[in-house]
Amino acid sequence: QINLGNNVLEEIPPVLKHLSCLNKLYLYGNKISHLPPEVLEGLPNLELLNVNHNRIKVIPAEIKRLCSLKSISVTDNHLQQIPSELGLLKSLTEINFTNNKLTQIPQQLYSLPQLRKLYLARNNLTELPEFQFLTLEELFFEGNSLVPFTLMESIQEKEVFSLKELSARLTLQQSTNKLSVVSRALPAYPELQDMLSHWGQCALCSQPFLTTWLECVQFINTRKHMGMKSSQSVPVRVLLCSYDCFNRDDHQYYGLVRL
Repeated sequence: QINLGNNVLEEIPPVLKHLSCLNKLYLYGNKISHLPPEVLEGLPNLELLNVNHNRIKVIPAEIKRLCSLKSISVTDNHLQQIPSELGLLKSLTEINFTNNKLTQIPQQLYSLPQLRKLYLARNNLTELPEFQFLTLEELFFEGNSLVPFTLMESIQEKEVFSLKELSARLTLQQSTNKLSVVSRALPAYPELQDMLSHWGQCALCSQPFLTTWLECVQFINTRKHMGMKSSQSVPVRVLLCSYDCFNRDDHQYYGLVRL
């Protein structure tokens, strides 16, 4: 194996094409912009290729010459497409194309019988791969554009609640006061108690509701709010009790709409 990582290489040394017995090649953290076909053709026994953190835009069709390849990692580069020839490498168990500019996945990848780990996070992909054809153990796909979204102003300011919902909200508010007439009377009505037990609480004003709410999301940072090592924004489901709350200016909740 050879580790040439974290240097200032602008190209892969041509001499590597003579190392026909090479198993592992690490070239991460350089300034490499392309993979020379002549080098790939001379590495029939290569099992691992790592060119993370470079400037590679294209993987040539000659990648198919790496007939023993099991793992390929090209994260943090400028790839715009995956060559279909990658589907000819039947020994591949791991593919990592995280943080590139991919817009589609070739169908040929779905025929890789040994593929177990597929990393495609933070690209420009708009649909999930057809992973039902693969026996995957790990699939990372966060940070893509699966759902096109556009922020829209709310056009609804009020909603008309049913009499049942209005009564339930009033009863739930009164029931929090242990000295109130409602709170003392509820034990005599077990069916009503059971119905009210399914109540929710507004994430903004903390007032209770029964069955009518506004479904929203709040984006939180995994490092800041969850203590994770990676820093990503993830949506968390929240419920608001009314458009009165939703149309306030003092929150970062976003409503969900179907177009």
